[in-house]
Amino acid sequence: MHDLANDPMQRLRLEVVAVPSALRRDLDMAAALVFNLFLEREAEFGFHPSVFIDYPDLADRSPQGFLADAAHHVARQADAMARDGEPAGRIVVLTTYGDIVTDSFTAAGYAVVPIDMPAGPDHTCAFVLGPDAPPEGTRTLYVEAVNEADEKIRPTFVLMLKDEGGALVAGASGAVHERDGRRYAYLSTLTTASQAPGSTGTMLAGEVVQFLRQAGVHTIHLGTQTAARFYQKVGFGIDHRLVRGMRTRMTDGQEVRDDLVMLSMNL
Repeated sequence: MHDLANDPMQRLRLEVVAVPSALRRDLDMAAALVFNLFLEREAEFGFHPSVFIDYPDLADRSPQGFLADAAHHVARQADAMARDGEPAGRIVVLTTYGDIVTDSFTAAGYAVVPIDMPAGPDHTCAFVLGPDAPPEGTRTLYVEAVNEADEKIRPTFVLMLKDEGGALVAGASGAVHERDGRRYAYLSTLTTASQAPGSTGTMLAGEVVQFLRQAGVHTIHLGTQTAARFYQKVGFGIDHRLVRGMRTRMTDGQEVRDDLVMLSMNL
């Protein structure tokens, strides 16, 4: 650990837990602390009422399950959405099971959006039915079928900012992998505590970039539903904008909407 003296509001210590020196259990414990902090902040966001969300039961291996007949599963969700109000004007499916479900969706007329993240989940794809730039207020069905337990994205690094009392103020976790002689990073989580100074997220992002650059990483990839503007501010570019205005939060008495996006940064 070392002091970050450039923080004008308080002295924070950066703690790095990473391979090859860290034990697996220490990495998992540190990543869990960061993820719990993320869940606390996640409670500040809601879903816009124009977006209907479905998380399929991936353990359902029946003929009606998502992995057995993906397009029909989504069609049933769209029918339920229509019975509850207006039908969906656009359907977006984000999944890490592209190798299994692509044929089902292409046969049903969906456009395929491959999402290439060399250090992220293999076979990540989006499938879209409807306009790429829908009018404001378009009802959207969003289906997410992601293997969160994928061993490939099990963290290989965790960075934490702690205050002088040892409390976690901010943290980030992710995985580094190599492909074709280049190293890539997948950033699973980057979050700050609600009471953290306003500059803390930017500070942590800078530390993550510096750490990964020193580790020889060529490109960082990530996806977010709640922080596209922040990541753009610190140097990421948007590769795919999948659902506009998906999440909502109140800022200074005003509702702010956030898009679901996939981003990257070349180092």
